[in-house]
Amino acid sequence: MRVFTRGDLDGLTSLVLLTLVEDVKDIDFAHPKDVQDGKVSVTANDVLTNLPYVKGCGMWFDHHFSEEMKLKQIGSFKGKFALAPSAARVIYDYYRHPEFDRFKELLEVTDRLDSGRLTTDEVINPQGWILLGLTLDPRTGLGPDFRKYFRWLVEYIKEMPLAKIMEHPTVKKRCEQVLKEQEAFKDLLKKHSRPDGNLIITDLRGIKGAPVGNRFLVFTLFPAANAEVRIFDGKLGNTVIAVGHSIFNQSASGRPVNIGELLSKYGGGGHRGAGTCQIPNDQAEATINEIIKHLKEK
Repeated sequence: MRVFTRGDLDGLTSLVLLTLVEDVKDIDFAHPKDVQDGKVSVTANDVLTNLPYVKGCGMWFDHHFSEEMKLKQIGSFKGKFALAPSAARVIYDYYRHPEFDRFKELLEVTDRLDSGRLTTDEVINPQGWILLGLTLDPRTGLGPDFRKYFRWLVEYIKEMPLAKIMEHPTVKKRCEQVLKEQEAFKDLLKKHSRPDGNLIITDLRGIKGAPVGNRFLVFTLFPAANAEVRIFDGKLGNTVIAVGHSIFNQSASGRPVNIGELLSKYGGGGHRGAGTCQIPNDQAEATINEIIKHLKEK
């Protein structure tokens, strides 16, 4: 069995659980947009987790609102879909295997990190599983070293307690780099973000080699805002628009704008509170303006 996933903490926790109950021979990574565009070929021996459904796959586990809208079209499949805090939680609920119990703390943190249920201190001073999760930020690139690191962690987590994992030289080096880059990322946000009504507009287009930082950090810098629109260059020569409600200022939580549903209209998707889409450069400004208009308070 081969498993396709995303290179983040949710993907990692999903693989820790799946490798306990299934004969996983290989782990591969895919971007949701590539999956949506039919660029990822699957067989009946393949499992997709935390990714859009692909016809012909052997199993599928997901939790994104934008995929819930497609369930009738998808029809029957092996696996499970649920609007859960993480894809790993969906896998946990599907199997309910006794061996999963020793990873309850990891699963709980995965739920909170993936759904944005963190405290201000956890965002500013990440530690433990949260900090480990930030070393898996897919924006760092999915090169050979990352793939090796991810696959190694899947097995190492099953053998060692968190304290030992965090002291391993490979993990420690990556954690130190995350914390170092977070300070540089904070400076970058201050320079390229601006308030616009209830929104934060962060435009990182044209910036090469940007430091990696916690995606929630911007909300500690602009506490009055209840949502962010982040714009940056895509790897395929297009424009990426990432939108998210603030995890601290909940004044947008009761508004009718569902971000996953909104961005699905532009070929993207996500959750009620966060999502992304990729737009051709010549259509980017018009799309950005439309999205901002939807998100602004009346």
